[in-house]
Amino acid sequence: MSWHEAQQYCTEKYTDLATIESMDDISRLKADFSYSWAWIGLKDDPKSWKTLTNDTNSWRWSATGETSKTTFNNWKADEPNSKHGNENCVQMGAGGLWSDKNCELLKTSVCYTVTEQNKKTYAHISTLKTWSSAQEYCRTHYTDLAVIENGAENAEVDSVRQLKGEAWIGLYRVPWVWTDKSQSSFRHWTTSSLNNSGGNQFCMTESGSDHYWDDGDCEEYHVFLCHQVSKVKRVMKLVIVTDADLTNPAINSQLLLQFGAMLRNQGYTDVKLQWKIQPR
Repeated sequence: MSWHEAQQYCTEKYTDLATIESMDDISRLKADFSYSWAWIGLKDDPKSWKTLTNDTNSWRWSATGETSKTTFNNWKADEPNSKHGNENCVQMGAGGLWSDKNCELLKTSVCYTVTEQNKKTYAHISTLKTWSSAQEYCRTHYTDLAVIENGAENAEVDSVRQLKGEAWIGLYRVPWVWTDKSQSSFRHWTTSSLNNSGGNQFCMTESGSDHYWDDGDCEEYHVFLCHQVSKVKRVMKLVIVTDADLTNPAINSQLLLQFGAMLRNQGYTDVKLQWKIQPR
C-alpha cells in the first residue's frame, strides 16, 4: 500500500503504523520482508513545515521553543524545501528573505536583546558559526538568536545584516515525528538516508535485510509494519488519613493532578484518573 493507505489500515485494525523506539524493538520483528522495504510510522509532513503551524515538527523560535505568535514569515520563493532532507535551520539573505539550510553550514548570525521597554534590539555577529554554535553564542552574550514577529522587525534585522552575507536567525524545526505521537528520539538511519530525493520523500521505510531506515515517496507501494498497544486497566486503592474535606472538588482535582504526575514519572504514559468516594 501507499504510506497513507497503510497508516489507515493500521489504525483500523491495530493501533498505528509501527513506532520503533529501540534496537530491542527491531530485534523483535519476525516478519520476513528481506527483499523489500516496509513502511513504519515516521513521517515529515510538508503541511507542517511549508508554513508556520503548531504541529510538532513545524518551525519554531529558539528563544521560546514555540511557533510564531503572529504567524509572520518572509520565505523566499520555493522555500522552505528541505533540500537533501537536512535543512532544518533558517537563514536570512538578500532582501530579508528566509531560506531553510543545513544547520551545520558556517554563516554569520543575528542575535537579539529585549530592552526594559520590551523592545527588541538586534546585533550582527560576523564570526562564521554553525546554527547551534550561533545559538549558544547569542544566549551567552545576548538573549538569543533573532526572533522576528512582523515586517518592521524583519526590515531591522535585514538592515543589520546587509552587506555582511547570509545570517542565521532563530527559526528551526525538529523533523520526523511518529504518527502515534510518541516522543521517542530513537533513529536507525542508513548512511545515505534522508536525502529527500526528488523533493518528495517524506515517509519512512525500514529495510527487511538490515532493518536500517530510509526516506521514501509516500505514494510508493510497500509492505508495512503495524503495532498494537495493549490497554491495561489497573485499579489502585489508596488509604488517605487527612483532616481535609475529600468531598471538596478543588481538593479532589489537586490530588488527581499530583497522582497523575507521580504515575507518569513511573513511566505510565496513558493515565486517566477518576475520583470516587465510596459510601460509608
